[in-house]
Amino acid sequence: MLQCLLTVLWWIAIGVLTVLLLVVVDLLRMPRSRFHSWISFLYIYFMRRVMMLVGCYGWWRRVRASYSDVIGAQEQFVLSLLRQNAASDYGREHRFFEMKSLQDFRRLHPVTEYEHYKAYIERAMEGDLRAMYGAGEKVLMYGCSSGTTGTSKYIPTTSASMKNTWVQIMGAGYGIDRDGSFPSNLQKVMFIACAPRWRYTNTGVRIGPVSGVYLDNPMLSSQQTLPSQAAIIKSEAEAVHVGFVLGLRDRDVFAWEAGFAFGLWNQLQFLEQHWRTIVQDIGAGRLSPELNLSERQRATIDALLTPDPDRAAELHREFERGFDGILPRLFPSMKVVSALYSGSSMAVYRERCMRYLGGIPMQSRWYGASEGMLGLNVRGPNQSPAYALIPGCSLIEFLPVDESGEAEADAAPLLATEVEIGRLYEVIATTSAGLYRYRLGDVVRVVGSFHQSPTFDFEFRAKQMLNVHMEKVSEAAFTAALQQAVAGWSDQRLVDFTTAESVLDPAPGAGPPHYLVLLELSGDTAPTQEQLGEIDSTLQQQHFVYKSFRVKDAIGPMRVVLVAAGTFAAYRQHVFDTTQTIMQQYKQPRVLRTQEKVQFFLDRAM
Repeated sequence: MLQCLLTVLWWIAIGVLTVLLLVVVDLLRMPRSRFHSWISFLYIYFMRRVMMLVGCYGWWRRVRASYSDVIGAQEQFVLSLLRQNAASDYGREHRFFEMKSLQDFRRLHPVTEYEHYKAYIERAMEGDLRAMYGAGEKVLMYGCSSGTTGTSKYIPTTSASMKNTWVQIMGAGYGIDRDGSFPSNLQKVMFIACAPRWRYTNTGVRIGPVSGVYLDNPMLSSQQTLPSQAAIIKSEAEAVHVGFVLGLRDRDVFAWEAGFAFGLWNQLQFLEQHWRTIVQDIGAGRLSPELNLSERQRATIDALLTPDPDRAAELHREFERGFDGILPRLFPSMKVVSALYSGSSMAVYRERCMRYLGGIPMQSRWYGASEGMLGLNVRGPNQSPAYALIPGCSLIEFLPVDESGEAEADAAPLLATEVEIGRLYEVIATTSAGLYRYRLGDVVRVVGSFHQSPTFDFEFRAKQMLNVHMEKVSEAAFTAALQQAVAGWSDQRLVDFTTAESVLDPAPGAGPPHYLVLLELSGDTAPTQEQLGEIDSTLQQQHFVYKSFRVKDAIGPMRVVLVAAGTFAAYRQHVFDTTQTIMQQYKQPRVLRTQEKVQFFLDRAM
């Protein structure tokens, strides 16, 4: 008996040693960054190998079969969600026990917007989770966003939704984009970010951006050039400067994660303007005294740096050669730049970034929102995206809309198998976090198919909004602020207005992105600059997210331009003359999306 036990232990020890040997060999053969600590070195290896195993499991056990029966997979997702939350107050009030099929769910549950959930979410934020969820559920955080009304929305992220979404995303990534989703190296990803301004519920649950959870998690941040202990700066200029110091010192960076194309553009513009100071900091191994940082912030970042005059000299030589094709000269190992460039506004930023990339492809990999992950791009880099559903992650329905984003008369949401290529739809999502048939406000165009899933690309928000730094100021929010400001001008009356984002402003000047506001007024005297500035200050008072970005100079002051009398009437006639639009259909666009349209108004500036 003893001999048998010793034999078993011997073989177990041999097995463990074999696994350890394989891990060591795997570690030694993988390219790596020289800026790892032992902890981050082990973290990044663990994360990338474990993610690949989770992805392999998710693809073969969960995701792969769902693409052969998209509606069946989505029905299974919905029925599981209904069973899980049937005993909640929301589930009882909305008759979840009566819903035995996807057809029952779509027949009995209405299409909803945020106001439908507001009271339930407020109860959950006070600790009453049974308002929305079944027994055992836990809310991890509330994502803070701004909707089409301009008011803040709080979107729950639950433990169940996080687990399900993680497995589904990893599985889809493994099956569709294995090389991009699971790199076989220990090199870092260029990543620049401001520290979130977290708030907390009365029960201690965090409120803030969903992406912020990556910044303070050492295991997740081990993959990035910005370590968790450095994500402590809330002002954008200083945060971008520090991000570049920590990122540019690492010659072996293999990817750049910029979030959105406009974020990448802003970062590249900052680099072009401030590279000399950044290079000096890398060479000296300490931050410039000119940076507006607290003593604690400066000490924390300086502790991460060591003098590197050789790398500083190399960077200086490359910057002196100019910025065309700069990225592969700075990072010879860089394989891809990841930035969402869907939509007309983002496409403009993408084109402006291309001169810097030097042939490095840009990829718009994922399409998601605070409410959940919506799709994975099945097309290659530098192509217009085509996002496929992740069937087990959520139920996505498609509400037919016209080219302006308005729902068509008597239109009902369609299932994934019922849509038509080339048509526009507003996204209706049912998510594992407890949103049911929820109107996201995103308008997408169906562009193809992937197995039984349609593929689509984001076009614009259902209701026009301004969005230069993820603040998403709706038409309603901006109009209310403008009208309140103008109401205080005794000698002026607002005739009409429109706006544009600064990427379309032919004379934006230096500094952060901003709004271009085009006003036609009637009155005896022109408003003062102080009065025009009241538009910006009023919007800050009414829109929390906009104010938060203005305070830290992530968004600059509005540029307000007065146009001559009759300009908007002339523009309407121009539209009638050059399109099939007739007078009864015409709606003045509040956000202009092309430089040609912006120039029409600027040519008539006073």
